Amino acid sequence: MKIKILAMGSIGTNCYVVSDDAGNTAIIDCDGDPRPLFSYIAENNLNPTHILLTHGHYDHIGAVDLVKDKYGCKVIAGKDEMPVLTDPAINSSLYCGGEFIIIPDELVSDGDIITVGDLKFQVMFTPGHTVGSLCFILQDNIFSGDTLFQGSCGRTDLATGDWNTILRSLKRLRNLPGDYSVFPGHGPSTTLGIERMSNPYM
Repeated sequence: MKIKILAMGSIGTNCYVVSDDAGNTAIIDCDGDPRPLFSYIAENNLNPTHILLTHGHYDHIGAVDLVKDKYGCKVIAGKDEMPVLTDPAINSSLYCGGEFIIIPDELVSDGDIITVGDLKFQVMFTPGHTVGSLCFILQDNIFSGDTLFQGSCGRTDLATGDWNTILRSLKRLRNLPGDYSVFPGHGPSTTLGIERMSNPYM
C-alpha cells in the first residue's frame, strides 16, 4: 500500500492518493488544478476507481468532476452530506469563484466498508464540521478530513456545523483502541496517540 499526499487548491487541501500493490486506487478529496494529480497517476500506472469525500466543502470537492470525467471514478460521500454537496451557498463555492454541485454515486453510513482492490476503508461518521462529515479508517491510518487536525479541529461556524457535535466526534476518535497515523484535510500528518496527549479539543 502507498499513500501519496498532494496539497491542492487555493488553501492547500490535502488530497490523498491511496493505492494497493496492483495499482487499484482511491482518491480522498480533491480541489483546484488536478494536473499534478493526473501526472502522479500516470507516472505510477495507477487505476483510480473511487473518490472518497470526507465532506462537501468547496475546497474538498473542487476537482471532483474533472477527476471523475477522466477516470470514471465512483464518487462516495456520507448519507447526511447531501445538503452540503448540492448547495453552492452551503458548501461555500458560491463565494469562492465557482458553483459546485456534486451528486455522489453512492452514499455510505457509519461502519460501512468501501473496497478498492485490496484496500478496505471503514467509514466512521464524524459530524460537526459539517452535518455529514466522515473519517475513513484503513488499517492503522485515519483520513480525518476537517474533523481532526494536528493540535486542533475543524471549525463549526459554517453552515451545518455544530460545536457540541464535533466534540462528540473527537471523543469517538480518541476512544479508538490503539494508535493510528492521522492524515487530515489540511496541514501535517500526526498520530492519534500524539493528539490524545496534546490536542486540547480531544
